[in-house]
Amino acid sequence: MGDERVKAEALQILGRFEALPRLVVFDLDHTIWPLYCDCCSIGDSPRLFRHAKGIMCALKEKGIAMAVASRSSTPDIANAFLDKLELQPMFVTKEIFDSWTHKTEHFQRIQRTTGIPYESMLFFDDEHRNFATVSKMGVTSILVDWDGGVNLEMFKLGLNNFAAKFAASSTDKDEQTSFNG
Repeated sequence: MGDERVKAEALQILGRFEALPRLVVFDLDHTIWPLYCDCCSIGDSPRLFRHAKGIMCALKEKGIAMAVASRSSTPDIANAFLDKLELQPMFVTKEIFDSWTHKTEHFQRIQRTTGIPYESMLFFDDEHRNFATVSKMGVTSILVDWDGGVNLEMFKLGLNNFAAKFAASSTDKDEQTSFNG
């Protein structure tokens, strides 16, 4: 399926939801591309997982901001790959640095830069430790398969989980208002 067909399908999926995230955050290695930057050189030619670019193009067209959160000791290579794949302009912010904090520091920086609350974010990553830690911050997180990355199925799952969490939080607020009112 080409980028345009994936984009069209991703736009259809987005159209099914009333509640959408304000920011979608992507890990890089084994989430949008099938490699570890730490094992590559700047001269290498990266490629994306087959649905990644179409999904990103759909998000951009829908006006949903995107960011990167990557625990990499080679941010120069990651940024070079984003340039080669013409993805740099897609992201409102990129937090690419080595860390032992399981991406909590990445998300704190993203939140400070964008002003978007954690509860309004959707995150895709291939590592359970990042998924678990970032979820505890209030971010809707999706664990993708390391060999398949972000795809339309994971995208739909992420939007479903985000919408369900949004609906549950809206119901809780309505119940508190009724109870306090």
